[in-house]
Amino acid sequence: MRDVAKLEEISLLALALMLRRPADSELLDELIRQIKAAVAEVKPSHSPESIREEMRGAARACVKALQAAKEKRLPRHLQEAAHPPAASHPSPKPKTKPIHRPDPEEASNNRVARIVAAVAGVLVLAGGIGWWIGQDAQVTDSGDTEKFVEQIVKAVEGNAPPNHMFGGELKVISMGGMPVVTAAGVPPRICAASGMRLVRKGLLSVNGVTPTRVSSAIITELCNKEEGDASIMWAPK
Repeated sequence: MRDVAKLEEISLLALALMLRRPADSELLDELIRQIKAAVAEVKPSHSPESIREEMRGAARACVKALQAAKEKRLPRHLQEAAHPPAASHPSPKPKTKPIHRPDPEEASNNRVARIVAAVAGVLVLAGGIGWWIGQDAQVTDSGDTEKFVEQIVKAVEGNAPPNHMFGGELKVISMGGMPVVTAAGVPPRICAASGMRLVRKGLLSVNGVTPTRVSSAIITELCNKEEGDASIMWAPK
């Protein structure tokens, strides 16, 4: 359950860094509640397969909470308008107005906080779900993955069965005179594990998206883009 604790830790850290202003306190409390509830759904007493499914759901919920924080937090100028600084008693103005020079240590701390917030947000929003779900791809039965890739590649030869080995529809269509294999109902873990193998042999589209840049993390994220199983399209080189 170490990955569960890490997911919660990073998600709450990113959330706290994005919602640091007083006006965001209610939104912060609500999203913290959502993240904790999502993580609590991962039960250590369940089977390894159930835990992996629950981890995927928790990771998606954490990403959605962080996206909500990004979209719903008030811009600085609106927060200042809603919470203007308290009026102070007037005091005699000095003859010469002192120039305020920011404390170097304070400025450095502010820069570090902004950098940490950006890094934490990118890690969770862009790569977090890929990291946790990517663990499934590493432990997926390599034999199943190889058989699935072989079935996709051989389908181009015209011997495609109506369904692939995981039960989803498998068919070959023609696009611009080129044979294209489509497979529906692909388990996300198999989709992620077989993605790079298929990319090396041709052009791959996952859940309707053909990535301009290809990596294991990107493919894993696309395989888990939709709820439930994935759909892929593959054309040979």
